Amino acid sequence: MKRFALISFSTIALAIAASLPVTATAPVLLPDSAMSFSFNAPFVSSSGLRGEHHLIRVMVVGMSLQDLMVLIPPQMAKFSSITVKDESGKAIPAKIDRAERRVAIVFDQPVTPGRTIEIDFANGNTAMEQGEILLYRITARQTGIDADIPIGTARIQVPTHQ
Repeated sequence: MKRFALISFSTIALAIAASLPVTATAPVLLPDSAMSFSFNAPFVSSSGLRGEHHLIRVMVVGMSLQDLMVLIPPQMAKFSSITVKDESGKAIPAKIDRAERRVAIVFDQPVTPGRTIEIDFANGNTAMEQGEILLYRITARQTGIDADIPIGTARIQVPTHQ
């Protein structure tokens, strides 16, 4: 008897809930022409491998860029050098300090907005299996802002050899 009453009560509750008006609204989608994006902080625009070089590109937008801090993934066993270039391949003068898993890049002159920076970790040797992924976390400091800004994570996949 209790079982019959419970089933009847559940059925009645479901019928009442189904008859109530739905007041939730669907999300409003704007046409592409109505959307605009405004980037006001630097960001990781791309990353990848070129031979034994791990490359990370950062787009400078908003205000000038004073420095970058790169956290090296624990699987990165070693690399022979780090260079920093602009979009034309010209070296950007900077002081580069390596300490354990951190690389600090302090530019001699702030990098102006609209430029792309390429960080090149040469002769990278990883302690990973083929097909695994390296994640480099990057923060930046812009002129006039006394705080580190997380600007992204560069993702580099170790290739599989067939």
